[in-house]
Amino acid sequence: MSDKLKKILVVIFLTLLIWAWAYMSQEEPRSFTGTLAISPSADPSLLVTLALAEDNLQTKVPLTSLNFKGAPSRISALSKRYNLPLTDEKKERLDFYYDPQEQGRIEGTYTLDLMEYLQKSSKVQDLALTLESCTPPRVSVKVEPLEDKKLPIQCLDENGLLIKEAVFTPAFANIYVRKGYNGSATVTLTQQQIENARKQPVNAIPYVSLGVADVIRESIEPVEVVLQSETLLKPRAFQTTKPIGVFLSPKLQNAYKVTILNDEELRKTTTIYATDEAFRAYENVAYPLYIIVKDSDVVDLSEIPPKTIFYNFPPEYFKSGQIAQDETKLPRSAEIMIEPLNPALMP
Repeated sequence: MSDKLKKILVVIFLTLLIWAWAYMSQEEPRSFTGTLAISPSADPSLLVTLALAEDNLQTKVPLTSLNFKGAPSRISALSKRYNLPLTDEKKERLDFYYDPQEQGRIEGTYTLDLMEYLQKSSKVQDLALTLESCTPPRVSVKVEPLEDKKLPIQCLDENGLLIKEAVFTPAFANIYVRKGYNGSATVTLTQQQIENARKQPVNAIPYVSLGVADVIRESIEPVEVVLQSETLLKPRAFQTTKPIGVFLSPKLQNAYKVTILNDEELRKTTTIYATDEAFRAYENVAYPLYIIVKDSDVVDLSEIPPKTIFYNFPPEYFKSGQIAQDETKLPRSAEIMIEPLNPALMP
């Protein structure tokens, strides 16, 4: 090969190398889609939601456009991974996660600049690409502290129907709930679990729906569920010497005196159904029986209708089906007399 030909080949090779380098060094733009979601590792004592509009709280929002710019080779490599089938473990998912505590936020509502947040994320930095813009450019974040509460438990089947014969061990569950929540925790059993629970205890996790964006909170510890109504809810003979409670509205409390005329009769032995634990708790209630006097009862004091006797069952046991009245018997009624404390002031 002549020296002249060698020189020509070297020039061609160098030219191709320069062109290749110039091509590889170009920055090529490309748009992708992704999501921003609340981090699964976020503190469970916080209810964190995202919103693109005030009335649409979510735990995940779509990122409809993520516009990257960078070397064609890196853009091409990202595109190949991004377009892999969903079932492929190597598929690139542009899913980002937000934890308010990592940003020093533990309460309140504020606006998150998505461009700034995503650019600082480890995922974007690992891609070695420049994020030029994103849609939406910002999102509203709401952080609400929850409170740890000890709750009674109810049991539902897959259709949402209450299973009254369910008994739980322990009888309560500690769960983070929104402030002011006074309901029960829930255990949902499949049909197979229901059949098993009639033979032996089954484990289940109590949970509470927080009523926002389908968010739930679960108990850390499972409970054992048994369905044995005939064995566990035993008939109990109940008689009390404690006073019968009289509940009046604030308007009546300081103006009238209520006397139960058949007080002794109402204290006679009656039958209720309860577990051992629930019955012991009921025996310790300050007012096991009570009546309710309404404002309308004082309109005509000469004709006061009998008042139904209510059983002041401990709420946690009543809600979980561990104590109940004998439904085969009619409820007892109290014959009462109402007298004004100061007749001279009565109209």
